[in-house]
Amino acid sequence: MATVDGCIDWSVDLKQYHVLAGEPVRVKCALFYSYIRTNYTMATNAKLRLIWYKNKGDAEEPIIFSGHRLSKEDDSIWFRSAEMEDNGYYTCVLRNSTYCMKVSMSMTVEESDEGKCFSSKIRHLEKAEITHSKMIMCPDIEDYMAPYKQPQMTWYKECERVEWRSSIMVNTTHLWIPEVEEGDGGNYTCELQYGSRVVRRTTQLKVTALQTTQPPKVLFPPERQDTVIEITPGMPLSLDCKAFFGYSGENRRPIIYWMKGEKFVEELAGHIKESEVRILREHLGEKEVQLSLTFDAVEETDLANYTCYVENHIGRRSGSAILQKKDMYRLELAGGLGVILLLLGILTALYKCYNLEIMLCYRRHFGSDETEDDNKEYDAYLSYTKVDLDSLGRSSSDEETLALEILPDVLEKHYGYKLFLPDRDLIPSSTYIEDLARSVEQSRRLIIVLTPEFVAKRGWSIFQIETRLHSMLVTGEIKVIMIECADLKNVINYQEVEALKHTIKVLSIIKWRGPKSNELSSKFWKQVVYEMPAKRRETLSRRQVMDSGEQGLFGDLQTTVSTIAMTTTSASLVPPNDSRHGHHQVSLATEIPDYNQMTLPLGGGQMRHFCRSYEFQLPPQPSPPLPPPPTMQFSTLGPGGRHVYCNIPMTLLNGQVGRKDSVVLLFIVSCIQLLQCLLFCCLCACSREFKLIKNETTLFSPGVQSSSLGNKRSVWITKNVERKCSLLYDSTSNVCLF
Repeated sequence: MATVDGCIDWSVDLKQYHVLAGEPVRVKCALFYSYIRTNYTMATNAKLRLIWYKNKGDAEEPIIFSGHRLSKEDDSIWFRSAEMEDNGYYTCVLRNSTYCMKVSMSMTVEESDEGKCFSSKIRHLEKAEITHSKMIMCPDIEDYMAPYKQPQMTWYKECERVEWRSSIMVNTTHLWIPEVEEGDGGNYTCELQYGSRVVRRTTQLKVTALQTTQPPKVLFPPERQDTVIEITPGMPLSLDCKAFFGYSGENRRPIIYWMKGEKFVEELAGHIKESEVRILREHLGEKEVQLSLTFDAVEETDLANYTCYVENHIGRRSGSAILQKKDMYRLELAGGLGVILLLLGILTALYKCYNLEIMLCYRRHFGSDETEDDNKEYDAYLSYTKVDLDSLGRSSSDEETLALEILPDVLEKHYGYKLFLPDRDLIPSSTYIEDLARSVEQSRRLIIVLTPEFVAKRGWSIFQIETRLHSMLVTGEIKVIMIECADLKNVINYQEVEALKHTIKVLSIIKWRGPKSNELSSKFWKQVVYEMPAKRRETLSRRQVMDSGEQGLFGDLQTTVSTIAMTTTSASLVPPNDSRHGHHQVSLATEIPDYNQMTLPLGGGQMRHFCRSYEFQLPPQPSPPLPPPPTMQFSTLGPGGRHVYCNIPMTLLNGQVGRKDSVVLLFIVSCIQLLQCLLFCCLCACSREFKLIKNETTLFSPGVQSSSLGNKRSVWITKNVERKCSLLYDSTSNVCLF
């Protein structure tokens, strides 16, 4: 709708008038039927005038009514006999001095087809499915029927009067076919007598097959059978696909296309083309079509499987054709087969030799992350039985070093895994067995280090006693990795270990062959990493070993006091004067914690550290050491001359604090240390669990540290530590934080 020169213009009405030349037609002003809520009489009473125009180009000319062939009657204009020159748009304008509205109507006049009583351009189209019923109406004749008078109507088929079969009912305004047959298709014309003239309306009835309920059928290549086509390379080829489509409606075209593997023809080389879809036969809407895939010259790379797909709204079918080289010689066949077997043998040998490397490489670049959304905190739970000091030997020491030092250090620092070590990470909350069971449930793997000590002491008993742990092993809920550190066949209880292996559903056994397996390039570590959960990780360098608390100016100093947890579990120690092979030996003998002791919980479980025993060599002293950094210490002396020290390492400050701030920060650190030690004494006194320690514990002595070297860490050397550091441990400085 638009307003032009103060008149509301509704443009062209949707209703179109079609008439044969020589027939009468009535064009009604659409304003009174679709645009305003009034009729012609009411508009006339309101002093509104109805004016008619005919559009000629961009101009509108008033219509002069002669009264003989063209006249105006109320809201309509009558053409007593329409002529070809009457084609065009007619505009009716309703207006007075203050009001104006107009709309245009389209009229088309056509000549009858040669030898026909109708024009194929202005037929009405109707469709009917075979065997269904159909009613054919005589359209647009209401304006030519006199009221209260029976119209004189005659029906024709193909412009001829026919004898209708008995089942067809012919009425004045419609024709009823109860069961459509194939021969009922055609042109039906109704002729109405109007004065001395006639009005004709023609309807084309198109009979179709029933709507299909099946997907199309591939005729060639046949379905469910590969057709082999032999072709000589360099020759042209036309590969035809033929298919049958049932009737699925006029608006649905047949869908047929070729594919080479997973690629469409458009993605293939330029010498392969797809023709237009050609209709071979059509009957009642059902079609047999053909689509050709042409090769200008077949190349070696074209010898492959080609699939023709056909589909409709019901489903999809396909047929395949395989192009093969024609007349392949035996020598070429034998040579090709030999090369294939050779390559297969080489690949098999490479896989046998480097299967772990191949699998790890694939998992690293293409594997999924097993740790996503599994709600588990740890990658593995490390189970190990410590060696009695009485039976401690070189082999036992190596095994203990593997379990307590090498495995955690390599898996956590180098490969980025998170392990659960009971001596380091266990936080008492209920009974010991329940805590262990809960920890195993939070782990994705269970690593059992099988040593003679472990077998002799039946270290796996906890997994048989606790119901949940036993169920996890039997059902395969957790994968178990057994690391055998020695020949265990002659060890007591070994038969029980074999029985345990058969009980575990998901089990991997890895052999540790002594210190030579500790190298990162050894097969041992590749096997361990392969059995560990696949995860996205960033490998930590050797320099990235600082705790999260060391990353800031104060780091964990703000949370250390509020998150202190203390334990007074005693441990058996190597005498202070015991040294072997020029090394200082620090031995840690962990025990099952006594949960009756008073323990403060760690905040958020984030400050979990571990104090380990290991062998080390003193670093060379190129120059006299500088005085140790000042550290507030608090010492309590118990019977037997054994001392307990509280210490905060200076590594929290090294390389992070400017020299002019060191005095203030050192004072703050000293105050925090003093508060820690006082809190330690109060807890021990109140719980009456403060046990006397026999031997004296030497405070961690500082190594070489120079303030002039800038951001360098202090080197702290532990010596004969006999306490279990189960609460806080600085893995960078090897210092226990009590």
